[in-house]
Amino acid sequence: MNSIFVTRDNAVASSHARLSLEQILFLGTVVLAGALFWVAPRPPMGDLAQHAGQVATLRDLLDGTSPWTNLVYINYFTPYLLGYVIAVTLSFFVPVVVAMKLSLTLAFYAFMLGCVCLRRRFNADPRLDWLCVPGFFGFSFQFGFFTFLMAVPVGLFFLVVASRFADAPTRARGAAVVGMGVLAFFSHGLVFAFACATGGAMVLVTLRGMRRILLASVPYALLGALALVYMLYVKQHHLVTWTGEPHTGPNLVWDWTDTSWGWHRSFNFLLYVFAVQMKDGYFLLAGVFMLAAPWLMGAKLNTRTPAAFVPMLAMLVVWLLVPSAALDVEYVYHRFALYLLPAYALMFASPEARDAGAKRGNVRDNTRAPRKRLVARITPIALIAICWLFFGVVAEREARFAAANEPFETLLQMTEPGQRALSLVYDPASTIVHNPYTLHGYAQWYEAEQQGFVDFSFAYLLPQIVRFKPDHVPAMRPEFSISPERFDWKAVQGRVYRYFFVHHVKPLPEHMFDNDECHVVLRAEAGDWSLFERLECRPAAPAGQSTSAFVRRRTDAGRSFS
Repeated sequence: MNSIFVTRDNAVASSHARLSLEQILFLGTVVLAGALFWVAPRPPMGDLAQHAGQVATLRDLLDGTSPWTNLVYINYFTPYLLGYVIAVTLSFFVPVVVAMKLSLTLAFYAFMLGCVCLRRRFNADPRLDWLCVPGFFGFSFQFGFFTFLMAVPVGLFFLVVASRFADAPTRARGAAVVGMGVLAFFSHGLVFAFACATGGAMVLVTLRGMRRILLASVPYALLGALALVYMLYVKQHHLVTWTGEPHTGPNLVWDWTDTSWGWHRSFNFLLYVFAVQMKDGYFLLAGVFMLAAPWLMGAKLNTRTPAAFVPMLAMLVVWLLVPSAALDVEYVYHRFALYLLPAYALMFASPEARDAGAKRGNVRDNTRAPRKRLVARITPIALIAICWLFFGVVAEREARFAAANEPFETLLQMTEPGQRALSLVYDPASTIVHNPYTLHGYAQWYEAEQQGFVDFSFAYLLPQIVRFKPDHVPAMRPEFSISPERFDWKAVQGRVYRYFFVHHVKPLPEHMFDNDECHVVLRAEAGDWSLFERLECRPAAPAGQSTSAFVRRRTDAGRSFS
Protein backbone atom coordinates (compact mmCIF):
# COMPACT_ATOMS: atom_id res chain seq x y z
CA MET A 1 0.00 0.00 0.00
CA ASN A 2 2.75 2.42 0.89
CA SER A 3 4.31 2.00 -2.53
CA ILE A 4 1.00 2.84 -4.11
CA PHE A 5 0.73 6.08 -2.11
CA VAL A 6 4.34 6.93 -2.94
CA THR A 7 3.61 6.38 -6.62
CA ARG A 8 0.55 8.58 -6.42
CA ASP A 9 2.48 11.31 -4.57
CA ASN A 10 5.19 11.19 -7.23
CA ALA A 11 2.55 11.45 -9.94
CA VAL A 12 1.02 14.49 -8.25
CA ALA A 13 4.45 16.09 -7.81
CA SER A 14 5.25 15.39 -11.45
CA SER A 15 1.96 16.96 -12.50
CA HIS A 16 2.72 20.14 -10.52
CA ALA A 17 6.24 20.28 -11.97
CA ARG A 18 4.86 19.91 -15.46
CA LEU A 19 2.36 22.70 -14.83
CA SER A 20 5.11 24.91 -13.43
CA LEU A 21 7.23 24.31 -16.53
CA GLU A 22 4.31 25.21 -18.78
CA GLN A 23 3.78 28.43 -16.81
CA ILE A 24 7.45 29.31 -17.21
CA LEU A 25 7.24 28.67 -20.94
CA PHE A 26 4.08 30.78 -21.16
CA LEU A 27 5.58 33.74 -19.29
CA GLY A 28 8.79 33.50 -21.28
CA THR A 29 6.88 33.43 -24.57
CA VAL A 30 4.81 36.46 -23.59
CA VAL A 31 7.89 38.43 -22.53
CA LEU A 32 9.77 37.58 -25.71
CA ALA A 33 6.73 38.35 -27.87
CA GLY A 34 6.98 41.93 -26.65
CA ALA A 35 10.31 42.11 -28.51
CA LEU A 36 8.47 41.88 -31.84
CA PHE A 37 7.85 45.61 -31.68
CA TRP A 38 11.60 46.20 -31.65
CA VAL A 39 12.86 44.02 -34.50
CA ALA A 40 12.50 46.68 -37.20
CA PRO A 41 13.65 50.29 -36.58
CA ARG A 42 10.34 51.35 -38.15
CA PRO A 43 7.79 48.55 -37.67
CA PRO A 44 5.88 47.58 -40.84
CA MET A 45 2.56 48.45 -39.25
CA GLY A 46 0.47 50.28 -41.86
CA ASP A 47 -0.98 53.28 -40.04
CA LEU A 48 1.67 53.45 -37.29
CA ALA A 49 3.63 56.23 -39.04
CA GLN A 50 0.46 58.35 -39.25
CA HIS A 51 -0.12 57.90 -35.53
CA ALA A 52 3.54 58.69 -34.84
CA GLY A 53 3.08 61.93 -36.76
CA GLN A 54 0.10 62.76 -34.58
CA VAL A 55 2.13 62.09 -31.44
CA ALA A 56 5.07 64.24 -32.57
CA THR A 57 2.88 67.15 -33.62
CA LEU A 58 0.85 66.94 -30.42
CA ARG A 59 4.00 66.97 -28.31
CA ASP A 60 5.28 70.07 -30.11
CA LEU A 61 1.91 71.80 -29.74
CA LEU A 62 1.91 71.08 -26.01
CA ASP A 63 5.43 72.40 -25.41
CA GLY A 64 5.00 75.40 -27.71
CA THR A 65 7.62 74.42 -30.29
CA SER A 66 5.38 73.44 -33.18
CA PRO A 67 5.78 75.36 -36.46
CA TRP A 68 2.23 74.31 -37.41
CA THR A 69 0.10 76.19 -34.89
CA ASN A 70 -1.60 78.09 -37.71
CA LEU A 71 -2.56 74.82 -39.39
CA VAL A 72 -3.82 72.46 -36.67
CA TYR A 73 -5.25 72.47 -33.15
CA ILE A 74 -5.63 69.96 -30.30
CA ASN A 75 -8.95 68.11 -30.24
CA TYR A 76 -9.20 67.05 -26.59
CA PHE A 77 -12.71 65.63 -26.83
CA THR A 78 -11.76 62.54 -28.76
CA PRO A 79 -12.31 58.82 -28.11
CA TYR A 80 -8.67 58.24 -29.10
CA LEU A 81 -7.29 59.99 -26.04
CA LEU A 82 -5.67 57.21 -23.97
CA GLY A 83 -3.17 55.88 -26.51
CA TYR A 84 -1.99 59.33 -27.49
CA VAL A 85 -1.64 60.49 -23.87
CA ILE A 86 0.61 57.53 -23.08
CA ALA A 87 2.72 57.89 -26.22
CA VAL A 88 3.08 61.67 -25.94
CA THR A 89 4.10 61.41 -22.29
CA LEU A 90 6.82 58.94 -23.22
CA SER A 91 7.89 61.08 -26.20
CA PHE A 92 9.08 63.83 -23.83
CA PHE A 93 11.78 61.40 -22.64
CA VAL A 94 12.54 59.23 -25.68
CA PRO A 95 12.28 59.60 -29.48
CA VAL A 96 8.78 59.26 -30.92
CA VAL A 97 9.39 55.90 -32.57
CA VAL A 98 10.67 54.53 -29.25
CA ALA A 99 7.64 55.99 -27.47
CA MET A 100 5.33 54.21 -29.93
CA LYS A 101 7.12 50.90 -29.43
CA LEU A 102 7.10 51.22 -25.65
CA SER A 103 3.38 52.05 -25.69
CA LEU A 104 2.55 49.02 -27.82
CA THR A 105 4.75 46.73 -25.75
CA LEU A 106 2.95 47.82 -22.58
CA ALA A 107 -0.40 47.42 -24.33
CA PHE A 108 0.45 43.84 -25.32
CA TYR A 109 1.48 42.92 -21.78
CA ALA A 110 -1.68 44.58 -20.44
CA PHE A 111 -3.71 42.63 -23.02
CA MET A 112 -2.25 39.33 -21.83
CA LEU A 113 -2.84 40.29 -18.19
CA GLY A 114 -6.44 41.18 -19.04
CA CYS A 115 -6.93 37.80 -20.73
CA VAL A 116 -5.62 35.98 -17.66
CA CYS A 117 -7.74 38.07 -15.27
CA LEU A 118 -10.85 37.43 -17.35
CA ARG A 119 -10.06 33.70 -17.49
CA ARG A 120 -9.70 33.60 -13.71
CA ARG A 121 -12.90 35.56 -13.32
CA PHE A 122 -14.84 32.86 -15.17
CA ASN A 123 -12.72 30.03 -13.70
CA ALA A 124 -11.82 28.92 -17.22
CA ASP A 125 -9.15 26.42 -18.18
CA PRO A 126 -5.65 27.93 -17.67
CA ARG A 127 -4.18 25.51 -20.23
CA LEU A 128 -5.95 27.58 -22.89
CA ASP A 129 -4.08 30.80 -22.09
CA TRP A 130 -1.98 29.99 -25.16
CA LEU A 131 -5.00 30.83 -27.31
CA CYS A 132 -4.69 34.45 -26.20
CA VAL A 133 -1.08 34.95 -27.30
CA PRO A 134 -1.02 35.35 -31.11
CA GLY A 135 -4.07 37.57 -31.79
CA PHE A 136 -2.45 40.85 -30.76
CA PHE A 137 -0.01 40.46 -33.68
CA GLY A 138 -2.66 39.70 -36.29
CA PHE A 139 -4.78 42.02 -38.42
CA SER A 140 -4.79 45.09 -36.18
CA PHE A 141 -1.05 44.90 -35.52
CA GLN A 142 -0.16 44.52 -39.19
CA PHE A 143 -2.44 47.40 -40.17
CA GLY A 144 -0.97 49.56 -37.41
CA PHE A 145 -4.24 50.39 -35.64
CA PHE A 146 -2.34 52.04 -32.80
CA THR A 147 -5.22 53.57 -30.85
CA PHE A 148 -7.26 50.38 -31.17
CA LEU A 149 -4.39 48.21 -29.92
CA MET A 150 -3.87 50.58 -27.00
CA ALA A 151 -7.57 50.25 -26.14
CA VAL A 152 -8.10 46.48 -26.32
CA PRO A 153 -6.71 45.79 -22.80
CA VAL A 154 -9.17 48.33 -21.42
CA GLY A 155 -12.00 46.38 -23.04
CA LEU A 156 -10.88 43.21 -21.27
CA PHE A 157 -10.63 44.84 -17.85
CA PHE A 158 -14.03 46.42 -18.44
CA LEU A 159 -15.47 42.91 -18.90
CA VAL A 160 -13.85 41.79 -15.64
CA VAL A 161 -15.57 44.64 -13.79
CA ALA A 162 -18.82 44.15 -15.72
CA SER A 163 -18.98 40.43 -14.89
CA ARG A 164 -18.57 41.15 -11.17
CA PHE A 165 -21.31 43.73 -11.37
CA ALA A 166 -23.61 41.31 -13.21
CA ASP A 167 -23.08 38.64 -10.54
CA ALA A 168 -23.84 40.96 -7.63
CA PRO A 169 -24.93 44.50 -8.55
CA THR A 170 -23.96 47.12 -5.98
CA ARG A 171 -23.49 50.87 -6.18
CA ALA A 172 -19.74 50.53 -5.84
CA ARG A 173 -19.55 47.98 -8.63
CA GLY A 174 -21.90 50.05 -10.76
CA ALA A 175 -19.62 53.06 -10.26
CA ALA A 176 -16.68 50.87 -11.31
CA VAL A 177 -18.53 49.92 -14.51
CA VAL A 178 -19.13 53.60 -15.28
CA GLY A 179 -15.51 54.48 -14.52
CA MET A 180 -14.11 51.72 -16.70
CA GLY A 181 -16.65 52.60 -19.39
CA VAL A 182 -15.50 56.22 -19.46
CA LEU A 183 -11.91 55.01 -19.75
CA ALA A 184 -12.93 52.69 -22.59
CA PHE A 185 -14.75 55.53 -24.35
CA PHE A 186 -11.67 57.74 -24.27
CA SER A 187 -9.56 54.80 -25.46
CA HIS A 188 -11.45 53.86 -28.62
CA GLY A 189 -15.08 54.14 -29.69
CA LEU A 190 -15.27 50.65 -31.19
CA VAL A 191 -13.80 48.98 -28.10
CA PHE A 192 -16.20 51.02 -25.97
CA ALA A 193 -19.22 49.87 -28.00
CA PHE A 194 -18.14 46.22 -27.95
CA ALA A 195 -17.36 46.22 -24.22
CA CYS A 196 -20.62 47.91 -23.24
CA ALA A 197 -22.72 45.62 -25.44
CA THR A 198 -21.01 42.53 -24.00
CA GLY A 199 -21.25 43.76 -20.42
CA GLY A 200 -24.93 44.62 -20.87
CA ALA A 201 -25.58 41.13 -22.26
CA MET A 202 -23.98 39.64 -19.12
CA VAL A 203 -26.60 41.49 -17.06
CA LEU A 204 -29.40 39.98 -19.13
CA VAL A 205 -27.95 36.47 -18.89
CA THR A 206 -27.04 36.52 -15.21
CA LEU A 207 -29.82 38.40 -13.42
CA ARG A 208 -33.43 37.39 -12.96
CA GLY A 209 -36.36 39.75 -12.54
CA MET A 210 -37.19 42.82 -14.58
CA ARG A 211 -36.61 45.21 -11.68
CA ARG A 212 -33.09 43.92 -11.00
CA ILE A 213 -32.24 44.03 -14.68
CA LEU A 214 -33.47 47.61 -15.04
CA LEU A 215 -31.50 48.77 -12.00
CA ALA A 216 -28.38 47.01 -13.24
CA SER A 217 -28.81 48.74 -16.61
CA VAL A 218 -28.37 52.22 -15.13
CA PRO A 219 -24.55 52.29 -15.52
CA TYR A 220 -24.91 51.33 -19.17
CA ALA A 221 -27.56 54.00 -19.69
CA LEU A 222 -25.11 56.58 -18.33
CA LEU A 223 -22.40 55.35 -20.69
CA GLY A 224 -24.88 55.51 -23.55
CA ALA A 225 -25.58 59.12 -22.60
CA LEU A 226 -21.85 59.87 -22.83
CA ALA A 227 -21.77 58.49 -26.37
CA LEU A 228 -24.86 60.55 -27.25
CA VAL A 229 -23.25 63.73 -25.90
CA TYR A 230 -20.22 63.09 -28.07
CA MET A 231 -22.34 62.57 -31.19
CA LEU A 232 -24.27 65.78 -30.50
CA TYR A 233 -20.99 67.62 -29.96
CA VAL A 234 -19.65 66.39 -33.28
CA LYS A 235 -22.82 67.39 -35.10
CA GLN A 236 -23.08 70.79 -33.44
CA HIS A 237 -19.49 71.70 -34.25
CA HIS A 238 -19.59 70.34 -37.80
CA LEU A 239 -16.53 68.23 -37.17
CA VAL A 240 -17.24 65.54 -39.74
CA THR A 241 -16.79 67.57 -42.92
CA TRP A 242 -15.65 71.17 -42.86
CA THR A 243 -15.26 71.49 -46.58
CA GLY A 244 -18.94 71.29 -47.44
CA GLU A 245 -18.20 68.51 -49.89
CA PRO A 246 -20.36 65.39 -50.16
CA HIS A 247 -19.51 62.53 -47.86
CA THR A 248 -17.06 60.38 -49.81
CA GLY A 249 -16.25 57.61 -47.34
CA PRO A 250 -18.09 54.32 -46.99
CA ASN A 251 -21.27 54.54 -44.91
CA LEU A 252 -22.26 50.93 -44.32
CA VAL A 253 -20.54 48.12 -46.19
CA TRP A 254 -20.88 44.40 -45.50
CA ASP A 255 -18.55 41.92 -47.14
CA TRP A 256 -21.45 39.51 -47.36
CA THR A 257 -23.10 41.62 -50.06
CA ASP A 258 -20.17 41.37 -52.49
CA THR A 259 -21.16 38.71 -55.01
CA SER A 260 -17.53 38.07 -55.93
CA TRP A 261 -15.94 37.95 -52.51
CA GLY A 262 -18.75 37.90 -49.98
CA TRP A 263 -18.17 34.27 -49.08
CA HIS A 264 -14.64 34.97 -47.81
CA ARG A 265 -15.97 36.52 -44.60
CA SER A 266 -17.16 33.09 -43.47
CA PHE A 267 -13.56 32.00 -42.78
CA ASN A 268 -11.34 35.08 -43.02
CA PHE A 269 -12.22 36.28 -39.54
CA LEU A 270 -10.29 33.31 -38.19
CA LEU A 271 -7.41 34.12 -40.54
CA TYR A 272 -7.33 37.70 -39.20
CA VAL A 273 -6.20 36.32 -35.84
CA PHE A 274 -2.84 35.79 -37.53
CA ALA A 275 -2.70 37.59 -40.86
CA VAL A 276 -4.26 40.01 -43.33
CA GLN A 277 -4.38 38.25 -46.69
CA MET A 278 -4.99 34.79 -48.10
CA LYS A 279 -1.32 34.77 -49.10
CA ASP A 280 -0.94 33.58 -45.50
CA GLY A 281 -3.90 31.22 -45.77
CA TYR A 282 -1.93 28.41 -44.11
CA PHE A 283 -2.46 30.24 -40.82
CA LEU A 284 -6.09 29.16 -41.11
CA LEU A 285 -4.90 25.67 -40.22
CA ALA A 286 -3.33 27.07 -37.07
CA GLY A 287 -6.59 28.82 -36.22
CA VAL A 288 -8.64 25.67 -36.77
CA PHE A 289 -6.27 23.69 -34.55
CA MET A 290 -6.59 26.28 -31.80
CA LEU A 291 -10.37 26.01 -32.00
CA ALA A 292 -10.05 22.24 -31.72
CA ALA A 293 -7.46 22.36 -28.90
CA PRO A 294 -9.90 22.48 -25.94
CA TRP A 295 -11.70 19.38 -27.22
CA LEU A 296 -8.44 17.55 -27.92
CA MET A 297 -7.29 18.33 -24.37
CA GLY A 298 -10.51 16.96 -22.92
CA ALA A 299 -11.78 20.34 -21.72
CA LYS A 300 -15.49 20.63 -20.92
CA LEU A 301 -17.87 23.50 -21.51
CA ASN A 302 -18.48 25.68 -18.48
CA THR A 303 -22.23 25.10 -18.38
CA ARG A 304 -22.41 26.20 -14.72
CA THR A 305 -21.51 29.80 -15.71
CA PRO A 306 -23.74 31.03 -18.57
CA ALA A 307 -22.03 34.45 -18.60
CA ALA A 308 -18.81 32.74 -19.73
CA PHE A 309 -20.43 32.20 -23.13
CA VAL A 310 -21.41 35.86 -23.62
CA PRO A 311 -18.03 37.16 -24.96
CA MET A 312 -17.99 34.42 -27.59
CA LEU A 313 -21.59 35.18 -28.51
CA ALA A 314 -20.56 38.82 -28.92
CA MET A 315 -17.71 37.71 -31.20
CA LEU A 316 -20.14 35.74 -33.36
CA VAL A 317 -22.27 38.86 -33.70
CA VAL A 318 -19.18 40.82 -34.79
CA TRP A 319 -18.14 38.05 -37.16
CA LEU A 320 -21.54 37.76 -38.87
CA LEU A 321 -23.32 41.10 -38.49
CA VAL A 322 -20.91 44.01 -37.94
CA PRO A 323 -20.15 45.94 -41.17
CA SER A 324 -16.71 46.00 -42.69
CA ALA A 325 -16.89 49.80 -43.07
CA ALA A 326 -19.09 52.43 -41.45
CA LEU A 327 -19.02 56.24 -41.32
CA ASP A 328 -15.51 56.69 -42.72
CA VAL A 329 -14.14 53.89 -40.50
CA GLU A 330 -12.81 50.97 -42.49
CA TYR A 331 -11.95 47.45 -41.39
CA VAL A 332 -14.45 47.52 -38.56
CA TYR A 333 -15.16 43.85 -37.84
CA HIS A 334 -11.73 42.67 -39.00
CA ARG A 335 -9.84 44.26 -36.11
CA PHE A 336 -11.88 42.42 -33.46
CA ALA A 337 -10.30 39.12 -34.49
CA LEU A 338 -7.76 39.53 -31.69
CA TYR A 339 -10.59 38.93 -29.18
CA LEU A 340 -11.83 35.76 -30.92
CA LEU A 341 -9.67 33.05 -29.36
CA PRO A 342 -9.58 34.61 -25.86
CA ALA A 343 -13.40 34.74 -25.89
CA TYR A 344 -13.54 31.15 -27.12
CA ALA A 345 -11.23 29.95 -24.33
CA LEU A 346 -13.53 31.43 -21.67
CA MET A 347 -16.22 28.85 -22.48
CA PHE A 348 -14.22 25.93 -21.07
CA ALA A 349 -14.12 25.20 -17.35
CA SER A 350 -10.86 24.73 -15.49
CA PRO A 351 -9.94 21.12 -14.59
CA GLU A 352 -10.40 21.95 -10.88
CA ALA A 353 -13.94 23.21 -11.44
CA ARG A 354 -14.75 20.19 -13.59
CA ASP A 355 -13.36 17.77 -11.01
CA ALA A 356 -15.30 19.50 -8.24
CA GLY A 357 -18.48 19.20 -10.24
CA ALA A 358 -17.79 15.52 -10.86
CA LYS A 359 -17.28 14.86 -7.15
CA ARG A 360 -20.51 16.63 -6.25
CA GLY A 361 -22.30 14.48 -8.78
CA ASN A 362 -20.43 11.34 -7.67
CA VAL A 363 -19.13 10.99 -11.21
CA ARG A 364 -15.73 9.63 -12.13
CA ASP A 365 -14.10 9.92 -15.49
CA ASN A 366 -11.94 6.82 -15.82
CA THR A 367 -12.99 6.07 -19.35
CA ARG A 368 -10.42 8.06 -21.26
CA ALA A 369 -8.54 5.80 -23.63
CA PRO A 370 -4.72 5.91 -23.74
CA ARG A 371 -4.89 7.47 -27.20
CA LYS A 372 -7.00 10.36 -25.90
CA ARG A 373 -4.62 10.87 -23.01
CA LEU A 374 -1.72 11.01 -25.45
CA VAL A 375 -3.52 13.57 -27.64
CA ALA A 376 -4.34 15.63 -24.55
CA ARG A 377 -0.65 15.73 -23.63
CA ILE A 378 0.58 16.54 -27.14
CA THR A 379 -1.94 19.33 -27.78
CA PRO A 380 -0.35 21.88 -25.38
CA ILE A 381 3.01 21.22 -27.01
CA ALA A 382 1.46 21.89 -30.42
CA LEU A 383 -0.07 25.15 -29.14
CA ILE A 384 3.33 26.31 -27.93
CA ALA A 385 4.89 25.37 -31.27
CA ILE A 386 2.23 27.31 -33.21
CA CYS A 387 2.85 30.45 -31.15
CA TRP A 388 6.62 30.21 -31.53
CA LEU A 389 6.45 29.52 -35.26
CA PHE A 390 4.04 32.41 -35.77
CA PHE A 391 6.26 34.81 -33.86
CA GLY A 392 9.25 33.54 -35.81
CA VAL A 393 7.49 34.37 -39.07
CA VAL A 394 6.58 37.86 -37.82
CA ALA A 395 10.13 38.56 -36.63
CA GLU A 396 11.73 37.27 -39.83
CA ARG A 397 9.45 39.41 -41.98
CA GLU A 398 10.13 42.51 -39.90
CA ALA A 399 13.87 42.01 -40.28
CA ARG A 400 13.53 41.60 -44.06
CA PHE A 401 11.25 44.63 -44.25
CA ALA A 402 13.76 46.78 -42.36
CA ALA A 403 16.51 45.81 -44.79
CA ALA A 404 14.32 46.35 -47.86
CA ASN A 405 13.20 49.83 -46.76
CA GLU A 406 16.55 51.09 -45.53
CA PRO A 407 16.76 53.30 -48.68
CA PHE A 408 14.02 55.45 -47.15
CA GLU A 409 16.56 56.59 -44.56
CA THR A 410 18.61 58.08 -47.42
CA LEU A 411 15.68 60.28 -48.36
CA LEU A 412 15.18 61.46 -44.78
CA GLN A 413 18.83 62.50 -44.57
CA MET A 414 18.39 64.64 -47.69
CA THR A 415 15.60 66.75 -46.13
CA GLU A 416 15.64 69.80 -43.91
CA PRO A 417 13.41 69.72 -40.82
CA GLY A 418 10.19 71.66 -40.38
CA GLN A 419 8.95 71.56 -43.97
CA ARG A 420 5.60 70.73 -45.56
CA ALA A 421 5.64 67.48 -47.57
CA LEU A 422 3.32 65.44 -49.74
CA SER A 423 3.25 61.64 -49.85
CA LEU A 424 2.49 59.93 -53.16
CA VAL A 425 2.60 56.18 -52.71
CA TYR A 426 1.83 54.39 -55.97
CA ASP A 427 2.62 50.96 -54.58
CA PRO A 428 1.63 50.75 -50.90
CA ALA A 429 1.69 46.96 -50.63
CA SER A 430 4.51 45.05 -49.02
CA THR A 431 5.37 41.72 -50.56
CA ILE A 432 7.28 40.88 -47.40
CA VAL A 433 4.63 41.33 -44.70
CA HIS A 434 1.67 40.71 -47.03
CA ASN A 435 -0.21 43.87 -46.19
CA PRO A 436 -1.74 45.90 -49.05
CA TYR A 437 -1.22 49.23 -47.22
CA THR A 438 2.06 48.81 -45.32
CA LEU A 439 3.74 51.78 -47.02
CA HIS A 440 0.68 53.95 -47.48
CA GLY A 441 1.61 56.39 -44.72
CA TYR A 442 5.31 55.59 -44.42
CA ALA A 443 6.40 59.12 -45.33
CA GLN A 444 4.82 60.30 -42.07
CA TRP A 445 8.05 59.32 -40.35
CA TYR A 446 9.37 62.64 -41.67
CA GLU A 447 6.67 64.37 -39.62
CA ALA A 448 7.33 62.16 -36.61
CA GLU A 449 11.07 62.79 -36.53
CA GLN A 450 11.84 66.11 -38.21
CA GLN A 451 9.00 68.44 -37.18
CA GLY A 452 7.65 68.39 -40.70
CA PHE A 453 4.04 68.04 -41.76
CA VAL A 454 3.05 65.43 -44.33
CA ASP A 455 -0.16 65.12 -46.33
CA PHE A 456 -2.30 63.08 -46.59
CA SER A 457 -2.60 63.52 -42.82
CA PHE A 458 -4.85 61.85 -40.26
CA ALA A 459 -5.52 65.39 -39.02
CA TYR A 460 -8.27 65.38 -41.67
CA LEU A 461 -10.18 62.61 -39.81
CA LEU A 462 -12.81 63.04 -37.12
CA PRO A 463 -11.42 61.13 -34.10
CA GLN A 464 -7.82 62.38 -34.25
CA ILE A 465 -6.38 64.40 -31.42
CA VAL A 466 -4.55 66.77 -33.80
CA ARG A 467 -6.95 68.16 -36.39
CA PHE A 468 -6.88 70.78 -39.12
CA LYS A 469 -8.38 74.14 -38.32
CA PRO A 470 -11.60 74.71 -40.30
CA ASP A 471 -10.00 77.29 -42.59
CA HIS A 472 -6.83 75.28 -43.19
CA VAL A 473 -8.14 71.93 -44.43
CA PRO A 474 -5.75 71.07 -47.28
CA ALA A 475 -6.76 70.27 -50.82
CA MET A 476 -5.09 66.87 -50.43
CA ARG A 477 -8.15 64.67 -49.84
CA PRO A 478 -8.28 60.96 -48.96
CA GLU A 479 -9.13 60.05 -52.55
CA PHE A 480 -5.84 61.56 -53.78
CA SER A 481 -3.97 59.63 -51.12
CA ILE A 482 -5.50 56.32 -52.16
CA SER A 483 -5.17 57.04 -55.90
CA PRO A 484 -1.93 58.99 -56.45
CA GLU A 485 -2.31 58.55 -60.20
CA ARG A 486 -4.97 61.26 -59.92
CA PHE A 487 -2.31 63.68 -58.69
CA ASP A 488 -2.71 67.14 -60.18
CA TRP A 489 -0.45 70.01 -59.19
CA LYS A 490 -3.15 72.65 -58.99
CA ALA A 491 -5.81 70.33 -57.54
CA VAL A 492 -3.65 69.62 -54.49
CA GLN A 493 -2.07 73.11 -54.39
CA GLY A 494 1.38 71.67 -54.99
CA ARG A 495 3.19 74.94 -54.35
CA VAL A 496 2.58 74.71 -50.59
CA TYR A 497 4.81 71.62 -50.36
CA ARG A 498 8.60 71.65 -50.14
CA TYR A 499 9.09 67.90 -50.49
CA PHE A 500 7.33 65.09 -52.35
CA PHE A 501 7.96 61.54 -51.11
CA VAL A 502 7.11 59.14 -53.93
CA HIS A 503 7.10 55.35 -53.69
CA HIS A 504 6.86 53.44 -56.95
CA VAL A 505 8.01 50.21 -58.53
CA LYS A 506 7.19 51.30 -62.08
CA PRO A 507 8.44 54.42 -63.92
CA LEU A 508 6.64 57.61 -62.93
CA PRO A 509 4.68 59.69 -65.45
CA GLU A 510 7.20 61.75 -67.40
CA HIS A 511 5.50 65.08 -66.80
CA MET A 512 4.16 64.31 -63.35
CA PHE A 513 5.22 67.64 -61.78
CA ASP A 514 4.75 69.89 -64.79
CA ASN A 515 3.25 73.19 -63.70
CA ASP A 516 3.43 76.90 -64.47
CA GLU A 517 4.25 77.98 -60.92
CA CYS A 518 7.32 76.32 -59.44
CA HIS A 519 10.55 74.54 -60.26
CA VAL A 520 10.59 70.91 -59.09
CA VAL A 521 13.75 68.79 -59.03
CA LEU A 522 14.45 65.15 -58.32
CA ARG A 523 16.55 65.45 -55.20
CA ALA A 524 17.28 61.77 -54.53
CA GLU A 525 16.41 58.23 -55.56
CA ALA A 526 16.91 55.25 -53.29
CA GLY A 527 15.43 51.85 -53.94
CA ASP A 528 11.74 52.27 -54.75
CA TRP A 529 11.67 55.74 -53.20
CA SER A 530 12.14 59.11 -54.88
CA LEU A 531 12.37 62.51 -53.22
CA PHE A 532 11.33 65.56 -55.25
CA GLU A 533 11.85 69.09 -54.02
CA ARG A 534 10.07 72.29 -54.92
CA LEU A 535 12.49 75.14 -55.38
CA GLU A 536 11.61 78.75 -56.20
CA CYS A 537 8.14 79.51 -57.53
CA ARG A 538 7.50 81.78 -60.51
CA PRO A 539 4.52 83.59 -61.95
CA ALA A 540 2.28 81.72 -64.36
CA ALA A 541 3.87 80.90 -67.71
CA PRO A 542 3.22 83.36 -70.57
CA ALA A 543 0.57 82.36 -73.06
CA GLY A 544 1.86 79.86 -75.62
CA GLN A 545 4.93 78.84 -73.63
CA SER A 546 5.23 75.20 -72.52
CA THR A 547 4.80 74.68 -68.81
CA SER A 548 7.54 72.08 -68.89
CA ALA A 549 10.05 74.92 -69.15
CA PHE A 550 9.38 75.55 -65.49
CA VAL A 551 10.22 72.02 -64.39
CA ARG A 552 13.76 70.83 -63.76
CA ARG A 553 14.74 67.33 -62.78
CA ARG A 554 18.10 66.46 -61.37
CA THR A 555 19.41 63.27 -62.94
CA ASP A 556 22.69 63.15 -61.06
CA ALA A 557 24.69 65.12 -58.51
CA GLY A 558 26.12 67.50 -61.08
CA ARG A 559 23.50 68.01 -63.79
CA SER A 560 19.88 69.07 -64.14
CA PHE A 561 17.80 69.94 -67.17
CA SER A 562 14.63 71.85 -67.95
